[in-house]
Amino acid sequence: MKAVLVFLCAIATTLAQNLLLVEEQKLHHIHDACQANPATNADHHLLHDLSANLDNPVVGAHMLCESKGVGLQKKNGQLDIETIRNKISLTITDTSRVDHLVKECAIPKKSPEKTAIHLFMCLDRNGVTYFHEF
Repeated sequence: MKAVLVFLCAIATTLAQNLLLVEEQKLHHIHDACQANPATNADHHLLHDLSANLDNPVVGAHMLCESKGVGLQKKNGQLDIETIRNKISLTITDTSRVDHLVKECAIPKKSPEKTAIHLFMCLDRNGVTYFHEF
């Protein structure tokens, strides 16, 4: 019985790692697509120093593009709470922590762009770093 449990845990861990890898690859493709569009292309230096570029409209447009692309925000810019919860759950297994992060990070701001920036920075600050590291 122990051997079966260990085997099932190993399979679950492998599946979770593969799912995270797929999500990371998906985000890279979304990032590349946002960069390929002149309206959402942003210099990498601006993106890697996001906290210093919060009010840069190009950075906001890029982050909103990525957020919509990965499904964190809907086409109209509203947050998709269920998708956010699911994405956080890819790296955080404690459901109470996931709930806490959703409440802390999924907060509408003055604009969809500011909402996207806040969301990504908050997730990164709280250890959900597969999206971006700023």
